[in-house]
Amino acid sequence: MTALKRIVDGVVRLLCIVGMLASSIAQPMPVQAAAPITSADFLKADGKVLRKNYGTGEIVQLRGVNAGGYLVQEFWMTPTSSHQGQYTVTCEMDIYKTLTARFGESKMRELVKVYQDNYWTEQDFDNCAALGINCIRLPFWYMNFLDFNGNYLPNAFDRIDWFLQEAGKRGIYVILDMHGAPGSQNGSDHSGIDGGDNKEGASKFFFGSEAWNNQQLFYDIWYRIAQRYKDNPVVAGYDLLNEPYCTYRYNSSYSDEYLHNLLWEIYNNAYNVIRSVDQNHVIIMEATWDPWDLPDPSVYGWTNVMYEYHNYLYDDYDNAQGRQVQSLQNKVNLILNQDYNVPSYMGEFNLMSNTSAWKQGLEILNNAGLSWTIWTYKVTGTNNNWGLYNQNVAKANVATDSEATIRARWSNVGSATPNNNLINAIKPYFTQTGYPQAAIPNGEYYLTAVANNKVVCADNYGNSPLIANRDAYGGAWESLTIVNNSDGTISFRSGANNKYVCAVIDESNQLLARSSVISTWEKFIPYKITDNQYAFKSIANGKFVKADLNNNGVLYASNDTVAGAWEVFYITPVGGSSSIWFNNFESGTGFSAGSLANVSLDSSSANQGGSKSVKLTVTSSGDPSTNTRCVRVTPQSGSTADTTGRNYLVFYVRDTQGANTVRVTLIDSSNNVWSTWTSNQSVYNQWTKFTINMSAVSGINKAAIKEIRIGEWNSGTYYIDDIYFALNSSDGAPPF
Repeated sequence: MTALKRIVDGVVRLLCIVGMLASSIAQPMPVQAAAPITSADFLKADGKVLRKNYGTGEIVQLRGVNAGGYLVQEFWMTPTSSHQGQYTVTCEMDIYKTLTARFGESKMRELVKVYQDNYWTEQDFDNCAALGINCIRLPFWYMNFLDFNGNYLPNAFDRIDWFLQEAGKRGIYVILDMHGAPGSQNGSDHSGIDGGDNKEGASKFFFGSEAWNNQQLFYDIWYRIAQRYKDNPVVAGYDLLNEPYCTYRYNSSYSDEYLHNLLWEIYNNAYNVIRSVDQNHVIIMEATWDPWDLPDPSVYGWTNVMYEYHNYLYDDYDNAQGRQVQSLQNKVNLILNQDYNVPSYMGEFNLMSNTSAWKQGLEILNNAGLSWTIWTYKVTGTNNNWGLYNQNVAKANVATDSEATIRARWSNVGSATPNNNLINAIKPYFTQTGYPQAAIPNGEYYLTAVANNKVVCADNYGNSPLIANRDAYGGAWESLTIVNNSDGTISFRSGANNKYVCAVIDESNQLLARSSVISTWEKFIPYKITDNQYAFKSIANGKFVKADLNNNGVLYASNDTVAGAWEVFYITPVGGSSSIWFNNFESGTGFSAGSLANVSLDSSSANQGGSKSVKLTVTSSGDPSTNTRCVRVTPQSGSTADTTGRNYLVFYVRDTQGANTVRVTLIDSSNNVWSTWTSNQSVYNQWTKFTINMSAVSGINKAAIKEIRIGEWNSGTYYIDDIYFALNSSDGAPPF
C-alpha cells in the first residue's frame, strides 16, 4: 500500500450485468467448499502456472485478499490515530516506540497482542472461506519477530503458525509477505517506518551505513521462515519484499540501472538463502512497478519463482471514463507481452467505487490466468471499496490514551460490517472458472458462431460488417488469416479483400474488414472456452465480440463478459493449416527401436496416410516404461518441434494383437521426460486415432520436443503412422 491510498470515501454504484446463458457452451461451474490443505496440495511453478502435488497436479489460480492492517498498521485504514506532539505517531514503529516509552517494552508487546488477537480471528477465516477465497496474502514486518535489541522473541513465529493452521483447515493458501524489511525498503508507513517527505533517505534497507546490516538481518529472517515452513503445504509462496522504492521509484536520485541491479542482487541473495533450506516453495519477486523492473529469471538461474505486480490508479474513481479498467488491462497486457516463463500474480490492486469496474477487472485477471489478491480485507470508514469489511469503531491514540483505554479500544478492532455492495459484485469471481488466453498459430481459418452454428462471412467483398449467416465454408469471403502480433494479441485478415478486421469503435463497434495496417482497433485477445471454442476481446474497448442474433448475426465488439453462446466461436483451420508434422515417415528416417523391440519401415498399401509407416515389433510383454518396447521418433524437420499453440498430439496405431492402450513419452531438448498412457484403446487391426491433450503435459519445454516414444505392453506387431500436433483434437493432418 502507498500513502496515496488515503482516499476519501466514494459513492458505491451497484450495476447488474444480465447474461444470456446457452446450453451449447460449457459454463464455468462454482467451486465447492474447499477441503483442508494436505501435502498433495503443495504448490510449485510449472512454466506460467502453479500446480498442486509439487508442480505435477491440478493447475491452481490463486484468488483472494490481503490481510492488510493486521500485523502492520496503516492509520488511514486501521483504528489507531496519528499524533503530533510529545510523541510523533505516524506508523507501526512509532506505535512500538511510543508505547515502550510510556509503559515499557513488555507492556507494549502486551497491548500490540491485544490488537492483533482481535483484529483477525477465526471468524475472518470463515468469512473468507464463505466467499470462495483460496488465498490470503499476509503482510508482516520484521519487528513482529524481534525486540529492539535485535533478539528473536520467544514467540516470534506463533502468530504465523496459527494463521497457517487456521487457513489450511479451510482450504486457503497463505502468501507470506515481507511488508516491512529491516530499515524500511521504501520509507512509507506501510513498511512500518514512515520517512515523511524524505522516503528515499528513510529507506535504510537499501541506502546508508546501516544498509548492509539490515540486509543481513533480512536474509536471516527469511532463512528462519523457510526453515520453519519448508514442508508446510499451506504456504503458497514467500513474497520477498513489498513495493521496493515505492513512491520514489521514478524520481529517485539513483539511476534505473543502479536501482535494478541493487534490488535484483538482493533478490538473488534471498533466493539462494531460502533455497539452502527449502527447495520446494515458490519464491515471489515484486516489480515496482512494471515487468521490465524484473529480470528474465534465467539470467540468475531462478526456478520455481512467481513474479508479482501491483496496480492502482488514483483517478477516475468511478470509472466514468473507463480508466480504472483500462489501467488494469494495460498492466496485464504488459505482463503478457513480457512473456517471462513464470506464473504472474497481481498481489495488490483496487478498482475503486464502481462495482462494474470490479467485475470487468476481475474477469480480465481470471481470463489472463493471473493469480490475484485484492487490497484489502478490512478498513475503517464506510461507503468505500477499499475493504470487503468496514469498521466504525473508536480509534486508540497511543500517545495520549491511558493503557486501559488503548486496551479497551483495541479489544474492539474485530468489529466490522460486510461491504455487501462490493462483496455481492465480486464474490462470483473468486470461484469462477477463468478462461485462459489462447495461443492460436498463424494460418488460414474460418469461424462458426456457436449461437446459430453459422459460418462468419465478410459479406459484399468485405464492404459489409462481418456476419454469421453462412451454412458452410465457401471460400474467400469466409476465410480469415490469423496473424500473431508481438504483444500477444492476434489480428484477422479477410480473404474477401485482403484487409484486416477492425472493431469500428467510433460507430457501433461492428467488425469490418477495412484496414490496410494493424493498429489498436485491429487487435484482439483470444480466449479458449472449451476444446475448439474461443472468445475474442477487442483491445480497443475491452469488449468481447458477439454474434448478435437480434441483428441477424452481425459481429460487434460490445459485451463485457462471455455471457453465453453469442460470444463464442468455433475456429476451424482451412485445409489443416494449423497442424504441424512431427513425423509422417515419408522420408523413411527419424525412428529407432527402444530395448526389447525392433522397428522397420513399412511401405504396404494399408498405411494410414501417405505411403509409409513404422512397424514396431515388441519381443516380450511388460511395462514399456519410457524407453523399452517402443519406437523412438524424432522430428522429420529440425532437431526439435515447437508445439506452442497446438493443443493436441495426434498419432495413429494399427494394433494386430487386440484392444490395447498405448504408452506415450515426450522428451525435450534438456532431456526432461513426461509420460502417460492413452485414455482410449486401439481397435483390433484397424488404424486407431489417439490424442494427447497437451495441457496435461508438464515439466518439459513444449517449445522444444526432440523425441516422442510410443510403446506397447504386449508382445507382437504394431504399426505407427502420422504423428502431428493440432489446434483441435478433430483437426486433420497437415498436407504431405
